Amino acid sequence: MTQTETSKYLDIPLTTLNDWKKEDSNRYKLYQLLISLDKSDVVQKLNKKVNHRVFSILNRNIDDNSKSTFDEIRKAFSKKDYHAGTIKEQTIYSKFFKELEVNELEDFVNTFNVSKRDIKSIYISSPFRNLSGVAKNWDKRFRLKHLPLQKEHNKNVPSGLQSILNKKS
Repeated sequence: MTQTETSKYLDIPLTTLNDWKKEDSNRYKLYQLLISLDKSDVVQKLNKKVNHRVFSILNRNIDDNSKSTFDEIRKAFSKKDYHAGTIKEQTIYSKFFKELEVNELEDFVNTFNVSKRDIKSIYISSPFRNLSGVAKNWDKRFRLKHLPLQKEHNKNVPSGLQSILNKKS
């Protein structure tokens, strides 16, 4: 690649490249590397479509015809209520809140150009606030008061085990 092409594709000013071009420069090796790159490889890497991690999460174990697209994900998170979403959108919400890390929210918002307020509204209206592993992290992220989790009281205990438990009491 020529020095002009390097400047154009990598957004490095020509004056900077001229400084790096000098053999006594501490960036001389970097300059040599850059001009030795193949132009087509650089263009291909720069134009490569970046896949967000959410695509692999949402489309895991789903056939090709049912995979969620960029527009479907954006449309799903443009709603303000969990129950307003279709079954597919509710599946997107489920995988999002259960599998995406809280610290990835900013990147998700920037990539899909959606509102954090809308995501928070969906979360508040969803059943995920009652799941201990999910609620703890997302409540903290959205600065919500943690709801007391519902305990299961109606567990069926086999009669033999129940009699042992009763004897211990």
